[in-house]
Amino acid sequence: MIKQMFKLIWNRKRRNFLMMIGIFISFFALFLVMTTINYNIGNYLKPLGFDYRNVWYISMDWKNQSKEEITTTMRQVERALESIPEIEQFTYSRSYLFAPAVMSMDDITYQGKTVSAHLMESGDEFANLLKMDLVAGRWFDKRDNVSVRRPVVINRDLNEKLFGDIDPVGVIFERDDKEYEVIGLVDEFRNSGQLTGTKKVMFVRVEIDDADGWDEFASSEFGRLLIRVKPGADIQLEERILKQLSSVARDWSLKLSRLEDVRSSANRTSMIIPIILAIICGFLIINVALGLFGIIWYNTNRRKAEIGLRRAMGSTVKQIYSQIIGEALVLSIFGIGIGLFFAIQFPLLGLIPFISNATYFVSIIISILAIIGITALCALYPSALAANLQPAIALHDE
Repeated sequence: MIKQMFKLIWNRKRRNFLMMIGIFISFFALFLVMTTINYNIGNYLKPLGFDYRNVWYISMDWKNQSKEEITTTMRQVERALESIPEIEQFTYSRSYLFAPAVMSMDDITYQGKTVSAHLMESGDEFANLLKMDLVAGRWFDKRDNVSVRRPVVINRDLNEKLFGDIDPVGVIFERDDKEYEVIGLVDEFRNSGQLTGTKKVMFVRVEIDDADGWDEFASSEFGRLLIRVKPGADIQLEERILKQLSSVARDWSLKLSRLEDVRSSANRTSMIIPIILAIICGFLIINVALGLFGIIWYNTNRRKAEIGLRRAMGSTVKQIYSQIIGEALVLSIFGIGIGLFFAIQFPLLGLIPFISNATYFVSIIISILAIIGITALCALYPSALAANLQPAIALHDE
């Protein structure tokens, strides 16, 4: 019977061509949506690599002041922060956290191999303040003030892409024709947010006593200080911090924000594309479902005599159900087959490298089941009408 259904739909391929194309487009759109959603869910379940709770950041715009003026004022800012008992730690940072659209990329070279990495400029207390997981080596400290080569800390993903399986601590590589030495290795670090994927990250040191790092920091248009406050800190503390810092950095523009608020904003930003895709896909599926329902109903009404004859010859209600629903499912399988050909190219060719094959295959399976389920629902009511058709009435009408 199944072979007969396939032959019947194939013989009517011209009549059903537009519906097959509609099912194909719906399947492919659903595949893209499910891939995006599964990718985001997988990212959300991964460790973020740092603790953002009770962490605030201060953005500083020093309005083209000289390096000497910035350095002098910054030392006063440090003393002001140390005098506030609610502040547990603070550190320098010129890198954005929870900013999916902001990237600072640079190429690093090792033994002729070049990899592009995300650059994070961080102070000596950065890892402790954010409670990062140090896998090997150490973080920056005062010993690096006299380092021959500029020290860096990398994350596990960059280590695997650039150095492979070797222990990276002590490895020397090149960046901008300068030599750098890896002093530490951290695990996961996804600074763009919980819905973003794993990144190759390199941390460079920023401290007042570090000439190279401080020159880059002070020559930029802005700087940031991360501060960890005691739990329960409120808006009164925010106002007190800004007031105290404004008294020593009178000509600077200061802004204080909480990482928890920025995280929520980043998650909303990351969901814009999946939501748009889901809305478009929803409209496509609704239109195709309505069209499929209409075609099945129309074909069922045209075949009243055939159905009545089958009932008169002893076909059961279950067999009539199976025939109508089976033909609809076969029609959807042809459309899914076309879509599957294009969908399978994504994992085979690695069209989007940062999405795993497992994510693609799970999305394909979900999309197939969803289209089959929608098709079965569309065929359910017409098949019920056909199954309950009385043979005498059908043959008499004919």
